[in-house]
Amino acid sequence: MKTMKILINSALIIILALLSISGFAQKNGSGKIYLSMSHEVADYTKWKAGFDEHISIRMEAGLKDIFAKRDINNTNSVTVFFEVNDLNKAKAFVSSPMLKEVMTKAGVVTAPVIVFYKSTAENAAINASALVNTITHSVKDYSAWKLEYDAGEELRKNAGIHDNVILRSLSDENSITVLGSSSSAAKLYEFMSNPDLKAAMEKAGVISKPEVKILL
Repeated sequence: MKTMKILINSALIIILALLSISGFAQKNGSGKIYLSMSHEVADYTKWKAGFDEHISIRMEAGLKDIFAKRDINNTNSVTVFFEVNDLNKAKAFVSSPMLKEVMTKAGVVTAPVIVFYKSTAENAAINASALVNTITHSVKDYSAWKLEYDAGEELRKNAGIHDNVILRSLSDENSITVLGSSSSAAKLYEFMSNPDLKAAMEKAGVISKPEVKILL
């Protein structure tokens, strides 16, 4: 009986450890792949109808829709964002003649900017109904940048900015995109123009001008 209790307790410890590891991995975004596609369209309503019509094709390509949003400064500039369940299928999909034909029919007027990412940290679920913002820049060293980024958490919260996911481009691991939400566009622009933020970014090894998008 004593031996049985020891075995049961050991099994419970192992199960709890596995659950803890699983939760840690999910929180930190380990292994999750995402895809963004940005382009301009002639008419958003027409494009959106075509986009909604082809959801089954995207699912077959291993893509899960997260959001389709418009740039606050140009409402004909669209960004769509997906979780990737099958990277090989997704890569084949974005380079297929079929997708090009569908996009042309829907009124896409610029070549799409296509980026695959790996998530390195997930602080909260992406709120697709919120004012989504993306901040992209290049860094000298990701680990050094991440230390400074973590240290600035309180500063971002005080500015009404909530960072959901940290993404590294699969084609350039030192190209970082922070995807999140903000309480207002004005607050985000004010935050990005703060001299203290500029100094913090330089200290963190940011080597390119941040590209900021606010998506409605």
